[in-house]
Amino acid sequence: MKRRSKPNSNENVRNKLIGLGETSMRKSYYPELRERINELERFRALVENANDALFVLDAFSWSFADVNKTALKKTGYDRDELLDSPPELVFPEDTCFLLHEVLIDDDIYSSWDKEDVSMTDLLGRGGTRIPVEMTLRVHFVGGRLYIVMVARDVRRRLADQRELQRTRNYLGNVIDSMHSILVGVDENSNVVLWNDYAHKETGRAAEDAEGNFVYEMMPELRRFEHLISATIRGEVDGGTEIFHMDRDGCNVFHEIVVFPFKGDEAGVVIRVDDITARTRMEEVMVQTEKMMTVGGLAAGMAHEINNPLGGILQGIQNIQRRISGHLPKNHATADELGIPFKAIHDYCEKRGILAKLESVREMGERSARIVSNMLQFSRQSGGERVCSDIEQIVETAIELSFSGYDFYSKSGGGGLEIVKEFDNSLPQLLCSPSEIEQVLINLLKNSVQAILADQGRGADDIARITIRLRKEPGFIRLEIEDNGPGMSPETRKKALEPFFTTKPVGEGTGLGLFVSYFIITQKHSGTFEIETSPGEGMKIIIRVPAEC
Repeated sequence: MKRRSKPNSNENVRNKLIGLGETSMRKSYYPELRERINELERFRALVENANDALFVLDAFSWSFADVNKTALKKTGYDRDELLDSPPELVFPEDTCFLLHEVLIDDDIYSSWDKEDVSMTDLLGRGGTRIPVEMTLRVHFVGGRLYIVMVARDVRRRLADQRELQRTRNYLGNVIDSMHSILVGVDENSNVVLWNDYAHKETGRAAEDAEGNFVYEMMPELRRFEHLISATIRGEVDGGTEIFHMDRDGCNVFHEIVVFPFKGDEAGVVIRVDDITARTRMEEVMVQTEKMMTVGGLAAGMAHEINNPLGGILQGIQNIQRRISGHLPKNHATADELGIPFKAIHDYCEKRGILAKLESVREMGERSARIVSNMLQFSRQSGGERVCSDIEQIVETAIELSFSGYDFYSKSGGGGLEIVKEFDNSLPQLLCSPSEIEQVLINLLKNSVQAILADQGRGADDIARITIRLRKEPGFIRLEIEDNGPGMSPETRKKALEPFFTTKPVGEGTGLGLFVSYFIITQKHSGTFEIETSPGEGMKIIIRVPAEC
C-alpha cells in the first residue's frame, strides 16, 4: 500500500526553517537593535526640542534633507515646505555663497570644521528676519555630503548688548561731562578710568593713560600716595584734601576726594576739583563780614560823634551870636560893663577870632554832613533799587571818600584837584544808591592811592581826578580818570581778580575793583571797562542802563 504524499510538505519545511531563523535572530540581535532604535528616538526628540534651529543640507541636491521643530517655528514654514527646498529660502544670499565656499574651498572648510561662528539672518515667511548666530559642520554619511547648520536666535542677546552699550555710553557721557578730573585706579595703582576733563587738564588721552601707573600720569597725586594706598588696602574709607599749586603765575586751589571701590575688586576713584573760585568767594564772604562789622562799628561811632558835635555847633553859634552887633542885648551888656561894644568887636576882628569861629563852624557842619552820609550809607539796603539822582550819589561819594582820610595833606606836590564834568539834565537812575556809592568810593580811593605811590611824580605836579557824567542812548556813562602811573599789561590782566593787589601788605585787600566790577555787571546789568597804559594814568568807564 503506497503512502500518500502531502502536496505542501516542502513549503511547510521552508516556513518552519524561516521561523526557526527569525526566532534565532530575535534571541541574538533584537535586544541590541531595539536599544539602538531607542537611542535614535531619544536623539531625535532632543534635536526636535532643541532651542536652536537645526538644518541638514544635502550638498549634492542642494536642498534640505531634514530640519527640526525650532527651525519650523522660527521660519513659519511647515516641514513639507522646507524639505527638498534650497537654502536660499531661509538664508540670505551671502550666507548661501558662504555655504558654497565651504564645499569647494579646503581652507574655508578647515576653518569651519573648527566650529567658527558667523552672524546672519534667518528669513521667515512674510519677509521676517531673525538675527542668528550660525555654526557649520560638514559630514559624510552613506557616501553623501551633508552640511549641518545650527542657527541660534540672538535677538534677546543683541537687545541686552544694545541696552548694555546704551547704559555704558550714558555713564560714559555722565563721567565725561563732569567738570572734575575723575580717575579710577586698580589695586596696583594703575589707571582704569580717565575722563575727558582729566584729558583736558593733563593733556593725556584716555588710551595713553589707562593701564599706566597713576603717579606717572599725574605727578601731582604723589603727595597723596599714602591716602590713596591706604584706601586701596581698606585701611581708611577714603578722604578729602585741599592743595594749591602755581599755574601761569596764579595760585590755583584744588580739592582731591578719594573714594574706595564698592564690591569685590580693590581700587579707588579719585576726583580732583578746581575750587579756586569757591575759595576766593569764601574769602570774599569773610572779608564782607569783616566790613559789615566795621560798618556797624562806624555807624555806632557816628551816633556817638553826633552828640558832642551837635553841642560844639550849638556852642559856636551861641558865641557868634554873643559877639554879633545885630543883637541889642550885646550892646546893653557891654554898656553895663563900661566897655564900648565896638571896641570888643574890633578886638575880635583884629585878633582873627571871628574868622576862626567861622572856620570852626564850617568844619563842624562839614563833619556833621560826613556823619550823616555815613549813617545813611550804613543804613541803606544793598539790594534795594530805587530811582535816584546819580549826580547826588556822586557828590555824596566824593564827600565820603575824602573824609576820615587826609588826602589833601598827603597828596603833596601841587595838591589834589577834583574835576567834575557833568552833563545837564541827567535822567534819574534805577539803582542801589549805597552800592553805586561803594563803587565810586573804591575807585576814588584807588586813584588817590595810585597817585600817591607814583615815584615818577614831580614836586609841583598836581594830582588830578576827573569825574564825568554823560548821557548815552539808553545808558548813563560814568568815567573816573586820574593822572597816576597807570597799569602794565600784566597788572591790567589781573586787576579784576579777587585779592589781587599791588599795594604793600596791610594797605589793601585786593577786593576793590573786583567788588566794583561785580556790583556794576551782575547787580546793575552794566559794563565796566579799564583803559590804562604805563605812565598814562587810568580811566574807568562805567555804563549803567538808564532805567527809571
